[in-house]
Amino acid sequence: MDRTTTTTTTPTPLWAVRVAVLAHLAAILWEGATAGQLVTFNHDALPLHYFGAFGVHAMAALQVLTALWYWNSAGRGAGAPRTLLLVSGSAFLVGFPQAALGTYGPLQAHVPLALVLTGLAVWSAVLAWRRP
Repeated sequence: MDRTTTTTTTPTPLWAVRVAVLAHLAAILWEGATAGQLVTFNHDALPLHYFGAFGVHAMAALQVLTALWYWNSAGRGAGAPRTLLLVSGSAFLVGFPQAALGTYGPLQAHVPLALVLTGLAVWSAVLAWRRP
């Protein structure tokens, strides 16, 4: 084995963003599944939905941090890293009023904001997975 040809792979900021985006989407999918249970009056799903919201916030924060890392590593230039950071930050910010409306507000506002949050997360995934 030639030591000059072996390389160690280190996690790149782009791959970290991609993993964070997928984790965020998985948490949102969990919330959608538990919300579907609540619509069918399965009240046992309420704690799962409630605590799943904390996972959505945590994954959104992780996504913002990795997007910031990616943006910094790309030289803070314009283009995809900046857009990804802005969309990730928007998803993080939208998550809080969306969750608050689910607990303290009308569901007529909670559900549309959930769709906006899902759209922002999908937009982030598209930005993270398109060719850099």
